[in-house]
Amino acid sequence: MHPEDTKEYTDFIGLQVEELQSLKFDSNKILWHYTAGDSLINIIESGVLFATQVSCLNDSTEVRYSGGVLLNAIERVHKKEGLNEVVRSFLDRMAAALADQPDAPSHAPSPYFVSCFSEKGDDLSQWRAYSGGENGYAIGFRASGLFGAPNSIVVRVNYDKELHRKIAEQVAEATVRFFESGLERNRAESPEKWADEFLVEWGHRVANLGPLVKDEGFSGEKEYRLVHELQFREMGSVRFRQKKTLLSRYLPLSHPQAVASRAPLLPIAEVKIGPSRHKELSAVSVRTLLSQFGYGNLSVTLSEIPFQEP
Repeated sequence: MHPEDTKEYTDFIGLQVEELQSLKFDSNKILWHYTAGDSLINIIESGVLFATQVSCLNDSTEVRYSGGVLLNAIERVHKKEGLNEVVRSFLDRMAAALADQPDAPSHAPSPYFVSCFSEKGDDLSQWRAYSGGENGYAIGFRASGLFGAPNSIVVRVNYDKELHRKIAEQVAEATVRFFESGLERNRAESPEKWADEFLVEWGHRVANLGPLVKDEGFSGEKEYRLVHELQFREMGSVRFRQKKTLLSRYLPLSHPQAVASRAPLLPIAEVKIGPSRHKELSAVSVRTLLSQFGYGNLSVTLSEIPFQEP
């Protein structure tokens, strides 16, 4: 791929990220990771966060959402008059790549792994969804401490449906513009060869936007994400876990400024004990666990939500 083209694609995607305001938030913010007890223990003992491959997230609609919005925009652009058959054929290929076929889910091979957080530190819906309802935990991370990991970025999720449609239209129009530009510049020996090269490069750039958006129905979660792009050298680090409906893929992510101790220290500011019958006893255990692994007198607080499983 020509460097001039690569820069144009990168600059364009950067503008879309700016419009989503995904990188605009207070770096001093505490971001909360809701989890069950076994995962809390694993995180503290191992000193790593576990990121989930995007197609293996709890709600499969999360990953399909962005692809569906873009597919609709591609189909609308395809209907415009004045496009030649080479461009229409390429748009057909891109639409086919975005379509979520039952026997070949489009996001199954995605290189993106995400670890999810919320700016809300005591939220009943998230205790239920991500911490098992009762006996869950929320780990409060300093946002600034999550910055700097190679091939990773911390983003605020955007839920603005109309903005998503606008950006999808811009991406669809840019798809035609950049593809035609490559044809005019004779970037490959044939239109077919250029279509192959462009689909890979442009598709990879556009995929960067997927983890930044989510259906407005999830807006109450106030989600942030640590997004990591899997590198080839990391393939051997991928871990697997059988969930109720699928075999899920995970990737352990080490803190970039890890401090040597029995385990690398994560940028944890606080741990909150979720709703349960014995919050006070769990708090003592959590303080002991944190102390064992070098976190000292870290703040451990109790949920104020009076919830118990029946």
